[in-house]
Amino acid sequence: QCSLTSCNQCNCLYKLMTSDIYHLPLNVYVIVLGIGLFVFMLSLIFCCYLFRNDLTDVLFFLQQTCAVCLEEFRTRDELGVCPCSHAFHKKCLLKWLEIRSVCPMCNKPILRLHTDNPQGAEGPMDPEEV
Repeated sequence: QCSLTSCNQCNCLYKLMTSDIYHLPLNVYVIVLGIGLFVFMLSLIFCCYLFRNDLTDVLFFLQQTCAVCLEEFRTRDELGVCPCSHAFHKKCLLKWLEIRSVCPMCNKPILRLHTDNPQGAEGPMDPEEV
């Protein structure tokens, strides 16, 4: 028995909790440990997946060349990306779209769908809007 004058109430609760834990069967320990490891591995895989996808998006374009000027993409280059997901230097793509309204790689049409031209005519779409 515990009285408040002889011991601290928190100390008694701690002794009660730890004594209950020590008397659990071994299979309960294995299950709790397994669930804990499973949750830890899932969170680790999820974090690695997010980290890897963010880096691969950037590195994917750095290993390619612009099909218009045939120069490799550098870290600080401004890129224009077509709806077909082909990427080019922004200035190269804008010059290309002045002449032809198609993707330089696959010839899919790139048309402006909204009319913000003063004339309201359809024309090449700005690569940032694609």
